[in-house]
Amino acid sequence: MKELYLTTFRSVLFCLLAISLLGCEKDETSFENQNPTPSTNNVSAPTFDKYLTTTDMDGFSIRLRFTNGGDDRVNMSCKVHWRAYSKKPSTTPNERDLTKSEQMRIYAHTKTKTTFDKSHAGYSGGTYIYYYAECENSKGSCKTKVNYTIVKR
Repeated sequence: MKELYLTTFRSVLFCLLAISLLGCEKDETSFENQNPTPSTNNVSAPTFDKYLTTTDMDGFSIRLRFTNGGDDRVNMSCKVHWRAYSKKPSTTPNERDLTKSEQMRIYAHTKTKTTFDKSHAGYSGGTYIYYYAECENSKGSCKTKVNYTIVKR
């Protein structure tokens, strides 16, 4: 009798387990399928919009705003190339002269624009910071011209 009880119990338990596992299959009418992600056909490459760089007495924040081409925040990235000079160079440095490269963080993002930031401290007043940046999204990339800022005295 005990053996029959155990066999029946196991069968019932097996059926309940099978039913619960079948209930875990993905539902075709799930929320994900009702709201598809926007098509990347309407996305365009980013373009440079504005310099928003600031300085204070011992450092700088390179801030750059780009139109994001309608792309998602997760697809946006920007790398800044820069170099500090203790005095103004006799000629404007070119891209090859700007030897430090760093990823910038997203400072702000809207449907149409993304602002990136990279900040550093510990620089003397009067230091010239020359820089340019490359911005990318899922459709392409763009580059700024070489620009500079001066750490405040």
